[in-house]
Amino acid sequence: MTQVQAEQTVLRLMNQVYNFARSRTATTQDAEDIAQEIVMKLYRALLTRQDIAKPEQFAWTIAHNTLANYYRNRFGYKENVPIHGLVDVLPAADDVSAQLEQHETITRLHSEIAYLSKIQHRIVIMYYFEGKPQQEIANALCLPLGTVKWHLSNAKSDLKKGMNFMRTSTELKFNPIKFNMISTNGSAGTMGGNTTYLRSTLAQNILYLVREEALTVNEIAGALAVSPVYVEGEIEFLEENGFMLRHKKGYISNILLDIPTTKSNRQKCEMYDKAAGLFAPALFDALMSHIKLGDDGVICPRNDMNFVLWALVPYVTAWSGKPDEHTSFEEAATIRPDGGVNICYCTIHNHEALPIKHSASMAKMGGPSWNGGNGFMLWMMDTIWGGDRVGNYHPDIMNRDLSALRMLFDGHLASDDEAVRMIERGFISQKPGPKHSRPTDTLSIVWLNSAANKRLIAIANSIRDKYHAQLVAMKTSYVESQLAATPEHLKKARAYGLQYIFHSDGYFIIYMLHKLIETGKLKLPSEEQRKSLCAVIVAE
Repeated sequence: MTQVQAEQTVLRLMNQVYNFARSRTATTQDAEDIAQEIVMKLYRALLTRQDIAKPEQFAWTIAHNTLANYYRNRFGYKENVPIHGLVDVLPAADDVSAQLEQHETITRLHSEIAYLSKIQHRIVIMYYFEGKPQQEIANALCLPLGTVKWHLSNAKSDLKKGMNFMRTSTELKFNPIKFNMISTNGSAGTMGGNTTYLRSTLAQNILYLVREEALTVNEIAGALAVSPVYVEGEIEFLEENGFMLRHKKGYISNILLDIPTTKSNRQKCEMYDKAAGLFAPALFDALMSHIKLGDDGVICPRNDMNFVLWALVPYVTAWSGKPDEHTSFEEAATIRPDGGVNICYCTIHNHEALPIKHSASMAKMGGPSWNGGNGFMLWMMDTIWGGDRVGNYHPDIMNRDLSALRMLFDGHLASDDEAVRMIERGFISQKPGPKHSRPTDTLSIVWLNSAANKRLIAIANSIRDKYHAQLVAMKTSYVESQLAATPEHLKKARAYGLQYIFHSDGYFIIYMLHKLIETGKLKLPSEEQRKSLCAVIVAE
């Protein structure tokens, strides 16, 4: 072939050669280097050889040979054990093209091994990659020899099946979801609230996948494009702690996971907006007319009525009233190994849904939280206007708070460090003075004696009685739609929470506070008051 003909042939094939190299290499630089080598070899061969009848076919022979050399030089593929035992899974390697195909297939085989069950994965690695005899594997895993042989046979069968179809992952592989709220309805255990358990992205995405129907470990792993070895360990942890349940051959979520829609957000917003507009001003005016600052029943810093109402409006709203219980807490809650007994609620932000009114405030909400002991009941709620105290309220923190309050009222805090801690928590404003001074003089939060507590809750109950029928009507359609959208095995947990709409209901309180601010009844707290906001100590 003449020089002109050789140049024309090379130019005609150059783009195809580059595309071939680019699709089979990791980087653009590698593709360019390989394509250049293929083109140079082809050009020299066309100039020096007269037996090339089909230049295009010859070009692809050079391309495959060059790429095979690239793989051998780059990866230096080695096998520590007789992976040829899986020869019926691999192609024959009698020419360069087959060698290249074998390399690609072995790489795929390694990926498929990751999708075996945990026990099969261990046995395959020990046998094929560590070269251990079957009897040694049986001894190491405390299994009968026949069981090891059975697992090896099943593993080879599963690998063949896996090699024969294209695994499909879901969008979660590259766009994982994230819970924007994790809450604990009930008591936390020694590990703390449910946020502790569900911090990892893997745990959240597993629970999301099985929120409506059960899936096997391999189905979950395939959807997330994660090795079942990792998925299986996470599932074991979630199941052990009550966040997942076995269901036939798979697993299903045991948490209430809400993905709001425009319709549900509008329904929820309308319900809370109407209820807050009805209840909040009536309760505010009633408390204003019945609270007398400076008496022995209601004590607060600097006798600031606005600050007192920031505590008492949410407190008596949460404490007053009685839901029509059809589902008991014992029926609905999960008992966790750390001693916690609770229902886990989580939400995912839906970017396509119209946002609910006051959603930013609700995202910052913590509580309401009741904790009693040592002769006190400590009630707290975190809001966008106040401090962050409830959050993941650990039992150890709760017990320490109550013990410190007991010592304060008995006239002897354990140490200066404990006084500093209580100031930081927003419970007191300064280190207590001489023993003869009143402990309540240093409090930064509202204090109620037993008689005042009963009197104020009775006021709230009277307003609830007045508007009872209207409040029930406001929530009926929302309750029905929420139950209809809940998986069957979680209906009791959902029903329990829905009973408490407008009772012990943080969302209702948030809407009420917004309503009172908008109408000018409540003034925003000072920066100094924020960490002590919405907290009440009640003497039992």
